[in-house]
Amino acid sequence: MRTAGLLTRTHRRALRAAGLLGSMLALALPAGAQPAQPPALQLSPQLAPGSLATNQSQRQLLGALYEMLNAHPDVLKARSALESAGHDVSSAKGARWPSFKVGTSSGTASIGQGQRRESYTSITAEVRMNLLDGGAIGAGIRSAEEMEAAQDSALYSTRQNVLLEALTALLELHRFELKAQVAAESAATIGQLAHVEQRRAELGAVGRNDLRRAASRQASALAEQQGLQSQRLDALARFTRYFNYAPTGSALPDLQVPAQWLPASEQAALQAAENHSSELRESRHMIERATAEVNRSKAQRFPTLAGVVAQTHDPKGVLYNEGTRYGVELNWNFGNGFELRDRILKAINELQAQEAQQEAVRRQVQETASAAWGRWQAGREREAQLTDAVREARTAFEGYRRLLEVGRGSLSQVLDSQLEMQRLMLEEADARYDQRINGLRLIRTTGQLLPPQLPNQWLDRLFDQPPAERPAFATARAPMPGAAPDTTPTAPAQPLQLRLETRLDPALATAPQNPTTHHALRW
Repeated sequence: MRTAGLLTRTHRRALRAAGLLGSMLALALPAGAQPAQPPALQLSPQLAPGSLATNQSQRQLLGALYEMLNAHPDVLKARSALESAGHDVSSAKGARWPSFKVGTSSGTASIGQGQRRESYTSITAEVRMNLLDGGAIGAGIRSAEEMEAAQDSALYSTRQNVLLEALTALLELHRFELKAQVAAESAATIGQLAHVEQRRAELGAVGRNDLRRAASRQASALAEQQGLQSQRLDALARFTRYFNYAPTGSALPDLQVPAQWLPASEQAALQAAENHSSELRESRHMIERATAEVNRSKAQRFPTLAGVVAQTHDPKGVLYNEGTRYGVELNWNFGNGFELRDRILKAINELQAQEAQQEAVRRQVQETASAAWGRWQAGREREAQLTDAVREARTAFEGYRRLLEVGRGSLSQVLDSQLEMQRLMLEEADARYDQRINGLRLIRTTGQLLPPQLPNQWLDRLFDQPPAERPAFATARAPMPGAAPDTTPTAPAQPLQLRLETRLDPALATAPQNPTTHHALRW
């Protein structure tokens, strides 16, 4: 109390000094001039240990996400196919450049009037360049370029699918962690009820049938918890497969789909899905490639004209004379009369197959978008209804529990209400995470999950959204008489946010001088 009084007198002296200083400044200023505002004092934000751990976990998760988009095996496989298609484009373009050929031949030949046979060895170097080919080279280049574009769309589809599966694995891990927590808290609640019922049975107030039922129900809840833990381990293994690390210590960040990524209506979802579908884009490139193959097959019916420069060296001069030959070659390959026709028909059939495939892909995209929109709408309603059902079931459970405490109810009623509440809680957890997975699939269909040109920190928005409130699965109340104390760890209290005013409050200067009263300075 004496320390509080000293502090209070010190504060009053500071206030009087500040008031006197303010009066002197007011007299020194000219008439009508406003006194300068004191600079605002700010406190640096205080970070709780939990927030630091959450930020570190979020950074680690985002780093693994961005790395997975470039280094996942499926992505590497699709990128290799894209690079292979790029080499085909280079080869097709290289057909326009001159080709070089070096060859040698050896044998015997009859020469002279006497048909004298003499051995020879010659070396030939040749440079050949196609001048006219009927458009076959250009069609081959277009075919290779369209194939490369199709592989690029396939790579984009693979990255989207990998990201969707990874985020789904994260949500599945959250789901089973939450359901295991619900089962554990249900078992703890049944244990408290069984402890009270055992005391009553020892005192002779009731029999032991309800106690045996409570023990059976508690064992069932613990068994369900172990089953959920097993499913959680499966989800953890799947998470590790995608993110390449196992989370330890701090909890993983919560995922929430941004509202601005979701379409406004079903028609908007269908239109966005058709405009941004990588599968449709890949199908269009495959149709263009098949068209180019048809053109190349038809161009092979025409003659080709090539310029040739050849140099032959025959040391003995048996067959050739020294010198360079320049010439133009005209080639017209008729084949056997059926080969070119069958090649053209095959290319036309491939084009028809790709057109049919495009229509099938378009219908599938529309079906997927419509189904995703319907599941998202139904899931939202289901989640809201189950939230209301859990709230009502919790109220009923508390009512039966209070009746049991005052001796007007039975343990069987409390156990039945608790079982119903636990079932609804598990269903609510499923509905919540099913709805988030439905949202991810919907934005994957509309192209918002991973834009073609990925902006900076685009995926950070999935974890920057305000997390949805988790219902208190365990009833927060004082333990019943005779019950074992609850040792479940609770979340640490959040630090208070301090706010400083920008000037002194003159009302504090007129406060009563009571040494036992504590005053707070506001700046």
